[in-house]
Amino acid sequence: MNENKILIVDDNPTNLKVLFDYLTGEKGNKIFVAKNGREALERTAFAHPDIILLDIMMPEMDGYETCRRLKENEDTREIPIIFLTAFADTDNKIKAFNSGAVDFIVKPFNQDEVLARIKTHLTISRQKKELEKANADLADANVALGKSNQALADANSTLEEVNHALEETNKELAKANASKDKLFSIVAHDMRNKLFSITGSIDMLESFYHDLNDDEKQDRIRAMADSSKHMYKLFENLFTWARMQTGSIEVVTEEVNVAGIAEEIISFFMEDATAKGVELTCDVPEGCDVMYDKNMLQFIIRNLVHNAIKYCDSGNRVVISCTQDGKWHNIAVTDNGVGMKKEICDSIFETGAKSSRPGTRREDGSGLGLMVAKEFAELNRGSISISSREGFGTKVILSLPASSECASHFE
Repeated sequence: MNENKILIVDDNPTNLKVLFDYLTGEKGNKIFVAKNGREALERTAFAHPDIILLDIMMPEMDGYETCRRLKENEDTREIPIIFLTAFADTDNKIKAFNSGAVDFIVKPFNQDEVLARIKTHLTISRQKKELEKANADLADANVALGKSNQALADANSTLEEVNHALEETNKELAKANASKDKLFSIVAHDMRNKLFSITGSIDMLESFYHDLNDDEKQDRIRAMADSSKHMYKLFENLFTWARMQTGSIEVVTEEVNVAGIAEEIISFFMEDATAKGVELTCDVPEGCDVMYDKNMLQFIIRNLVHNAIKYCDSGNRVVISCTQDGKWHNIAVTDNGVGMKKEICDSIFETGAKSSRPGTRREDGSGLGLMVAKEFAELNRGSISISSREGFGTKVILSLPASSECASHFE
């Protein structure tokens, strides 16, 4: 049951006590009292009562003036006010109603009458509020209905365009699914080849272990290790790509020092590069900072350097460099290896395109790492471009937004 907040205003303690006793005897009433008009205004602002019992004859500010002030205030004007008076003449009644009162109770008080009048006006006030809310809800519903009708008319008028767009989307979806199927076929083929290599080496060691010399055993073990590394990289790229497709990768942008990242990656690949006789160098100036996701940047540059080493041979060189163009940094991985034909270069980022070729030492690849690198670049407001010439080498440029501090450093 809702609690009824009732404010009693009277400068006579006896009247206050009588009314207080009447009202506290009824369940659901919370009583506030004030001894003059000023206190009545303060209590009303604080408690915002549901109804006010207001004495007319009070010092300083009488009941009429108190009532007028309450009715002038937008926050309190709707509170019903019942005057308490010892005068039942017509003039006082008219004056009471003109000042904003809804009723009056003549002293001395009759408990049943007091409770009945309060209950009646609380009910009227509550019903008035409910009616106002219902009218407001109805008006909102009418507005919403009008908008819905307009939206329906707009939707009907553009239904043909929507259907056409849906048909185009379905075509693109079918194309994308076909590309993904082709990609999975390529990945599965690469994984099967590596598994055959591993199982073949295991069979060789198992069947002819005592017939093989130490170098031959090391060759088999090294082949298994290389195949395992390749499969791990393939799984890592495939898992990352799958997370990209489902939107489950969060981009954490921060200021990243490119020189530091480049040095770490060079150190990581130095053994592989040295084994192939490839020179691996960093030409990134200090102060080259970008606003980027650090893990994604490491992934991109690591894949670009891995590919560059893959297509280089003894005497070739791979360089990581960085230049600035306005508010952008261009991080380049350049090699003077075998390069590639234009048609391969143009399709290198297409899902399912078999653009990856064996490396100079017959290293395999699916091309998946480059696709993930491109999506990572775009997630960070960047881009990747490739230029290559068969027999002369390849240059891959990752363009990223520079930090403000870095921009001033390069100027």
